[in-house]
Amino acid sequence: MLFVGYFSIQLYSNNMLTNAKENVIENNPEITNVVSINNIGKWGEWFTEYVLVVEINGLKYRIWTSNEGEISDKIPL
Repeated sequence: MLFVGYFSIQLYSNNMLTNAKENVIENNPEITNVVSINNIGKWGEWFTEYVLVVEINGLKYRIWTSNEGEISDKIPL
């Protein structure tokens, strides 16, 4: 039973990361590649933020975004 609960949480988390990644790409066409993505915050919070490493015109940036794909901050790496 514990395994099923853990699997459900992992599936939910992976789904949220995938949705955020797709929204960032859809709303920001200048992004050519998403290198990595991770969420900021804890499971169950109402407002989840994400931090991504992306490529824009061949350069890497770290961006912070909401689940809707709106970039709130960006720094070059």
